[in-house]
Amino acid sequence: MVEDFVIGIASKLGEYLIAPIGRQFGYVLFYKSYVKDLKNEVKELETARQRVQHVVDEAGCNRKPIQTDVEDWLESVKKEAREAENLLEHGESVKSACFCGWLPNPVVRHPIGKKVKKITKVIHGLNEKSRNSNFQKVYYENTPIGFANATTSTARPVEKKEDGLKSRALIIEDIMKAIADDRVRVIGVYGSGGVGKSKLLEDVERRVKEENLFDVVAMANVSRNPNLKRIQKEITDVLGLHLMNEKTVRGRAYRLREALGSDSKKNVLIILDDLWEKLELKEIGIPCGDDNKVRGCKLLLTSRNRDVLRIAMGSDQEFRLDELKHEEARRLFERTLGERVNDPEFETWVDGVVRNCGGLPLLIVPLAKGLKHKDLAAWRNASTNIDLSDVKSLVELSYNDLKDERIRSLFLVCALTSGRISTRDSLVYCMGLGLFKKFSNTIQKARDRLIEDLHTLQDSSLLLESDDMERFKMHDIFVDVASSMHDEFMDMKWIALVGRKDYGFKEWSENELKKCTTISFPYVGIDELPKKLDCPNLRMLLLFEDNPSLKIHDSFFESMKKLQVLDLTGLSLTSLPSSIEFLENLKSLSLDFCHLDDVTVLGKLKGLQFLSFLDSTIARLPPEIGGLTELRFLDLRGCTRLKVIERGVLGSLVNLEELYMEDSFDQWEAEDEPSQSNASLAELKSMKKLSTLYIAIPRSANLSRDPPFGKLNKYKIQIGDVWDWSGEYKESKTLKLKLDSGNLLENWVQRCLRITQDLHLDGLQGGNDTIHDLCVEGFQELKYLHVQNSPLVQYIVHSTENVQCTAFTKLESLFLENLNKLEKICRGCLASESLSKLKIVKLDNCGEIKHLFTFPMTRIFLQLEEIEISRCHLMQLIVADAEADEDKIEINDDPTVNSCNLRRLTLCNLPKMANFHETVDHSIVFFDAHQVNFMPYRRVMFLHGVLS
Repeated sequence: MVEDFVIGIASKLGEYLIAPIGRQFGYVLFYKSYVKDLKNEVKELETARQRVQHVVDEAGCNRKPIQTDVEDWLESVKKEAREAENLLEHGESVKSACFCGWLPNPVVRHPIGKKVKKITKVIHGLNEKSRNSNFQKVYYENTPIGFANATTSTARPVEKKEDGLKSRALIIEDIMKAIADDRVRVIGVYGSGGVGKSKLLEDVERRVKEENLFDVVAMANVSRNPNLKRIQKEITDVLGLHLMNEKTVRGRAYRLREALGSDSKKNVLIILDDLWEKLELKEIGIPCGDDNKVRGCKLLLTSRNRDVLRIAMGSDQEFRLDELKHEEARRLFERTLGERVNDPEFETWVDGVVRNCGGLPLLIVPLAKGLKHKDLAAWRNASTNIDLSDVKSLVELSYNDLKDERIRSLFLVCALTSGRISTRDSLVYCMGLGLFKKFSNTIQKARDRLIEDLHTLQDSSLLLESDDMERFKMHDIFVDVASSMHDEFMDMKWIALVGRKDYGFKEWSENELKKCTTISFPYVGIDELPKKLDCPNLRMLLLFEDNPSLKIHDSFFESMKKLQVLDLTGLSLTSLPSSIEFLENLKSLSLDFCHLDDVTVLGKLKGLQFLSFLDSTIARLPPEIGGLTELRFLDLRGCTRLKVIERGVLGSLVNLEELYMEDSFDQWEAEDEPSQSNASLAELKSMKKLSTLYIAIPRSANLSRDPPFGKLNKYKIQIGDVWDWSGEYKESKTLKLKLDSGNLLENWVQRCLRITQDLHLDGLQGGNDTIHDLCVEGFQELKYLHVQNSPLVQYIVHSTENVQCTAFTKLESLFLENLNKLEKICRGCLASESLSKLKIVKLDNCGEIKHLFTFPMTRIFLQLEEIEISRCHLMQLIVADAEADEDKIEINDDPTVNSCNLRRLTLCNLPKMANFHETVDHSIVFFDAHQVNFMPYRRVMFLHGVLS
């Protein structure tokens, strides 16, 4: 129904607050002008089409292959001309469509006017392309059809920038064109290692997102040994798909396939980097046919081998990425080197150094960074002694430039996981090896130093640049080099063995195993483990598997007593091997994604400090776990089957600093319950060092007296039975509460409210009718506020008479839902800094509110970007005059009203909505310089979604 979306014609709000909405009225009022412009453009387009088609026909007679951009242009002309013709015919019907007999009816004219304006712009672009290129040459000479190369690109001309790489810019344009082509479903980029394929994909991903070409853009790294669960997670995280309860690859694939299937209305691009062989899309959950051809979304792939793209993955179009020509390679080197390139002493050596890199950006950038502060001798050496075939020497140049052995060791650790590692895992490994002893008095201090060191590796180009603060990547060439490097730091010699696919431990001699200090099997596929592994010097063992039939013999760990770090991700272990008790030096143990029944034997590992059961099937923490009194880190996230933590276990972990129970155990019992057998919240009080806590407490009655929540530095705490763990957690201090107002006055709650950044409140009963008053000292750090299902709340801020109130100075997002008695956002006198950072306001089913703000309040909402109001059945105005507010809200601010950044306005199911603003007899100047006068009348209705 039209009433589903009711919007009054504008008022002064259009001038001061939402100027972009002027476009919407322009579609109605300038309709005739838009139609005239469209007819002129269509006429010009037809003339250009006839001219180009004549040349194309001649080329066809001579069997010349037509250039792709010419074919695309002609196809677009045909499509757009047909659409324009239909639109103009349909537009004839609006000539007589007027509202009240004199004003063009916006219900009829608005959607047509909007389409006319849009298609005019498209056709004008086609005409511009015809004029600029003139299509003097429409066919290829010798280039094979179906193959595009950066050097023979037919993309639109790229403006040459001083610091740009033209060859890369050209191929990006070709890829963007293929992405926009509905006939192309799978696009491939291939080239040698180190040529810059991953960087190119990141640039394309950024461009696609900037241009809003897809609803969802997901990127995952495949690598030589694909980890299907990790690939699935990287895709589902972007889709917002909650798969914590799906423990198997098959189960996750089914859920992902449902989300991406034919019924999905989302336009999705999936980018898969670094394919080495055929990847079965159905095993990931990407919809495809029996021929492995993708359906329902687009794929962008990279590989070193074109056949992997063309034959194994069925790509429709491939692009070759070549090494940089010398001129571009030198430009990249000089740009990275900085001002020193102008030093005459070094300038003569630049050409020789650059040539040794063979046009590979992967080598050019780190070499330039490594030479930035080196003397002339190092430059001469780089110019003459470094051979392209000896990539190791180039990596070592950057590696040796890392003066701190801690950072060098971190680089080697990152290589053990195929170059893909999370901040969390690298912390667990490095702390277990004792590499951060200097900073290890708290885990958070060590984590801060670790992140700084990871960025140092990025700055040295030993890790790839990434916008993701939680995951880091290393190029596979560097992984191969780092895996073969030996070093010595602290009390440890670094001799690493990295398993290859299908080989297992058989490829190494007995002597090699005895000498090695690190072994890694990153999802390479092992069928069998030796009964006993004789590695007396082993410090670190990483065994990532997805093979449920792989068994560990009871004696496997007997001869590795120096082991400090053990990761057995993905194994199926009914019970852990008894020989694990010999690991008396073990500090870090990861049993992520494991099928586990009995973990009693872990009680023997008295020195254990880091223990992770992430997404495992563990159902019970036995009393023996309480004997791990040195434990500092316990991760139980995603352990959905965990229903029993024996009484006293948590209370014994007196050194615990970080406890993660997200989507995990929540069967808390009251501390005074006589038959208590499960854990109680009172046990957390013994954890005097606890700084991080993720926890759910469905029954508030089980809360202990004064729990230690107010002393935490990082937390996700849910209290009440209405919350789940889905959704995005944007801040490090998140609190979700369903409590009576009386409980909110308790000291621990007040401490939390004062520092919480993301607050969700449900079911507030009794006490205050104002949210701001819930925190005695004020919400000093709050950025996100969501209040729901609270029938007595009348205001968000209510200041006392004639007393100015400063409230929510850092708040960015306000979401109010099911507040039946809500009358106003603010009542009383507000200071100018109140709500001054607010960007998003959403109201849903708030019963008594009649307007969102009064006009004086618009001065403080300069950052406002989005307004969404739905099912507020008494809402009449977005902005009311100050006189409409009986409380005469005052704002201590300059009377000048600045325009804001409003980008999105959504109004839905508002039957009383009469206008944006009640004063309508004013001129309104919009952003595009159109000035429109509106006369007062009851209402004009737009269809739902017009302004979204």
